[in-house]
Amino acid sequence: MQNESIRKIPSPMSALSTLMRADFKVQWRQRRALLISIAAPIIFIIAWKGLIPLIGAASVLAVCIAIGIPGTGLMGYSLAIARDRERGVFQRLRATPVPTWVIMTSRIIVQVAMIVVMSLVTCIVGYFYDNIHFGIGSLLLILVISAIGGLAFIAIGQALVAYVISSDAVSAAARLLYTAIAVLGAIGQIGLFGKTFAEIVTYSPLGTTKTMLTAALVPSTLFTTPVLEALVITLAYGIFFAVIGISAFRWTASN
Repeated sequence: MQNESIRKIPSPMSALSTLMRADFKVQWRQRRALLISIAAPIIFIIAWKGLIPLIGAASVLAVCIAIGIPGTGLMGYSLAIARDRERGVFQRLRATPVPTWVIMTSRIIVQVAMIVVMSLVTCIVGYFYDNIHFGIGSLLLILVISAIGGLAFIAIGQALVAYVISSDAVSAAARLLYTAIAVLGAIGQIGLFGKTFAEIVTYSPLGTTKTMLTAALVPSTLFTTPVLEALVITLAYGIFFAVIGISAFRWTASN
């Protein structure tokens, strides 16, 4: 009987596959949120068409994609986690033999997939509306870099939801962070707030992601020092916020 019960315990990969299917179905039912997250970079890339002669097509597309990443990675992820925690979803899942890392990995993969979709749609709009031309290689690099930058913002969202319990409070805090990081950061990147502010933003999560995305559109700059520094800084952001977010995370909404 003991051996039979052991055989019924799903493997971690089988459990991950099952959870991912469920999470993708939930995401599809909430596709309005995905459309809203895609809308922000599209609005920017349409509105900033006139900036292409001033700062270059690569910079415009890179900034617009970078604006969209925290909308899903920071806001979407943190709010989804907070709501699942309040509804007792995590409490029920932890009562099963599924490892906790599988539970979180499923949600992270779904959010990264949404980020890739957002980046792809933004590239398509940029290609056909703004006449920003790029090859398949650059497109693939953009999607990979978007995933890397997205993981850094997901880590920030993890830290946020670790220290803020209420889903309403998480939503409000995420919106404030998004405004500060994405909107002000994007405007600062094009120099409207001066060179000093633009330099500071360059080393923010949005700035480092934008640097790598620009390099994806100009492959000759891909392995230069600024781009490699941006990669290292982005990974450092991700690791730092993931460590503090995971260590302080509470699986239930009770204090």
